[in-house]
Amino acid sequence: MIHFRYHLLSLIAVFFALGIGILLGGTAGQNWFALGEKEVLTRMEEKYDRALKSNNELKQQMRQLLKEMEQSNQDVIHLMAMRYANDLQGKRVYLWHQPDLQLGRIAQVMESVGIELVKVEGGIAQIDGPVLLFGQAKPDWLSQLPSDSRWLQVEQVPITPAAQWELLENVQKLLAEMRIEHEKS
Repeated sequence: MIHFRYHLLSLIAVFFALGIGILLGGTAGQNWFALGEKEVLTRMEEKYDRALKSNNELKQQMRQLLKEMEQSNQDVIHLMAMRYANDLQGKRVYLWHQPDLQLGRIAQVMESVGIELVKVEGGIAQIDGPVLLFGQAKPDWLSQLPSDSRWLQVEQVPITPAAQWELLENVQKLLAEMRIEHEKS
């Protein structure tokens, strides 16, 4: 049989061990925890600084690439102007677009090659050039045009230089067809 003194000493030893554990954990362990917390915070700050620096570098690269792209677009517009200067200089092209479309860039390209753009609002009585229609819908007045008039519908405004170049090719073809028909008559 186990004596009462043995139980009492066991309980005293357990409480004594708990007290020492709490004492050590509260004093020495707090420093270990604080050091670990500082290390984690330091690493997080370093990662944040690296991410911020990387973000700034990427922004600079983006600005540089946008600048280079704009320069390339200007070079392409210059090449278009040189290519089409003789054929399109002074030619009149009638232009209609849906109200929600913005034609700033393509209008700039066409004017840079020497095309005179005439905006069409509600119809034209006298047409002496091709009509460019920008948008998915056709205007009502299109059916009232003379049968010999030429028009080209472009559903989306060309954004890329290649698409703009293709549009100028098509305008040049329309003008050539109109000139040939005029010479025949």
